[in-house]
Amino acid sequence: MRSSAIVCGAVAVVCSLAGCGGGNSSAPTVPVVQCVLPTGTQAALAYPAPGATGVSDSPGQVVVAASPALPGNWQVVLGYGNVLAYESVLNPISQSSVPTPYATPSFANPTYESSGLSGPLPPAATITVLLNNESSNCNSYLQIGTFTTQ
Repeated sequence: MRSSAIVCGAVAVVCSLAGCGGGNSSAPTVPVVQCVLPTGTQAALAYPAPGATGVSDSPGQVVVAASPALPGNWQVVLGYGNVLAYESVLNPISQSSVPTPYATPSFANPTYESSGLSGPLPPAATITVLLNNESSNCNSYLQIGTFTTQ
């Protein structure tokens, strides 16, 4: 009986030193890499307008204004709570195609790019609009605004 207690004690010591179980082991740290717009590019949320409330939970699209236009490897990511969802590529549209009301960006000569939504958003939720560069290793998306659904 005494030898099994010694073996169990030895196993416990080895495991504690090796980080076995118990959740005390340290996982490798993933460096945070912020998504950054191309040099000289500005971007802003146009539709729904930043800070808008009572937005339909089926707005159909999110529109980004940019100058110059974002390269084709950029996408919109929508988040709510701790959930990131609704990743969609951006496609150029004319200013007359932007739903109203929309926000006029603070920079000159914007191009408008739409990200279609395939389904409804959660009701009564604050939605965060982020940009992601699919061609980079960034893992911290660039926030360009929020809106709240009805």
